[in-house]
Amino acid sequence: MAEKVRRRTQAERSAGTRDALLTAAIDALHAHGYAAASTMLVAEKAGVSRGAMLHQFPTKADLMTFVVEAVFEQEVRHYRDYLKDIDDPQQRLLAYPDMAWEVLSRPSGVAVLEILQGSRSDPQLCEKLAPVQARIEREALDFTHLAAPGDARGAMALMRLVVWAIRGLSVAQVLAPAPGSIRDSVKVLKRLMEAGLQTGVLSVEPEKTT
Repeated sequence: MAEKVRRRTQAERSAGTRDALLTAAIDALHAHGYAAASTMLVAEKAGVSRGAMLHQFPTKADLMTFVVEAVFEQEVRHYRDYLKDIDDPQQRLLAYPDMAWEVLSRPSGVAVLEILQGSRSDPQLCEKLAPVQARIEREALDFTHLAAPGDARGAMALMRLVVWAIRGLSVAQVLAPAPGSIRDSVKVLKRLMEAGLQTGVLSVEPEKTT
């Protein structure tokens, strides 16, 4: 007698729908940009009915905010894995340009950049995304342990410099796909950070122990 197939729970079906929509939204944003990545296009790519999508995400702003949060969760796991074998605080700092490039130049990173840019002309998205982005930046600082001497704002400034420099380079790669030259720019950023450590412009905070 054939084994009875277990039916998925409602929670499992809901999670499956959200995963499919996440993958489809990233693909649509990466391939077509924010303006063209309509909810109908995303639902079609995901193989999900419009009703099922609207049940999860009533508006495009809801869907795009979900994408930003979900991609950040993926990035955090990657950052943790990347840094797990680097104990020296300075070497952890100097790993950030390469690590950020590896993460943010992927389709998911480009998709998030499209959403962030799209929020400039979408008031509803901007309202929903602003607190999420602020929380993401605060949580991201937990990975850096950065500081500028005597200036608590230096950590945020440096993190933003690295992140947005890399995001800009990810766009440059799309416009002029020459991986070697783009990687050279990442190396230059790393050298500038090395110089900052040597001159005292940059510093690292020791990790807190319990």
